[in-house]
Amino acid sequence: MRESRRRREIQDYYLGISADEITSHLTPASFDLWESVARYQRELQLGARWLEVGGGTGDLAAAALERGYDVLMTDVEVTLLDMAARRHPKLQTRLQHADLFDPDDLGAVAARGPFSIVTAVGAVLNHARDRRALVRGFEHLVALGDTSSLIVVDLMLSEMFPGHPPSVWADFLHVLPGLDMLARLIRSSGLLVLEAHSLYHRYSPTSTFDQEFDERMLRLFFHKSPAAGARVARREAGARPPAPCPGGRPLP
Repeated sequence: MRESRRRREIQDYYLGISADEITSHLTPASFDLWESVARYQRELQLGARWLEVGGGTGDLAAAALERGYDVLMTDVEVTLLDMAARRHPKLQTRLQHADLFDPDDLGAVAARGPFSIVTAVGAVLNHARDRRALVRGFEHLVALGDTSSLIVVDLMLSEMFPGHPPSVWADFLHVLPGLDMLARLIRSSGLLVLEAHSLYHRYSPTSTFDQEFDERMLRLFFHKSPAAGARVARREAGARPPAPCPGGRPLP
């Protein structure tokens, strides 16, 4: 019952605001998302497969498609997927219903991969019901990326709000990881941080939240690399470090 109520609150919020408001925070003026993605695609020699998780009404996915990326967009809300199809007819065959936090949905999305670019912007991960689910969602995002891939994530962090709360409520509950948890997630996933930006948006009062909401988050660009994946696999297997040679230096 609690989970269905949470899902209903999120759905009611996104269906109750304008499409322009949904997309306003996807194109912050402080930097150019497309320029960053194109640069890393070129430097890291990545492919053009683009997965957008939690794409809402599809504006970002449609823009990626127009720029030549091979796009698949997912969202947990069927109503939003229908809106995306009407708003952007070219996306109609590129939409899939999936819940980032559901392991069963992960396989269905992965079957349409691998993906060179994986995005979860607009604080999708903060929609988790608790921190454990947030960790699972982050791991799912990383798993959906190819062996060498770019992962772009927006995260609202506890330290970005007064008192460092574990969550904030504004129309629905937003779970907030701390910097310590983020560091553990990056380390355990073997990711390399390429770029980070601080984003800030002020939202007007709504019918269910009668005050302005200051949304603060980080936009993080990660590189998932084969070398990092190998290190994580060794760590998970409990592999020992290389034995030192007689001279005291590690063997190559």
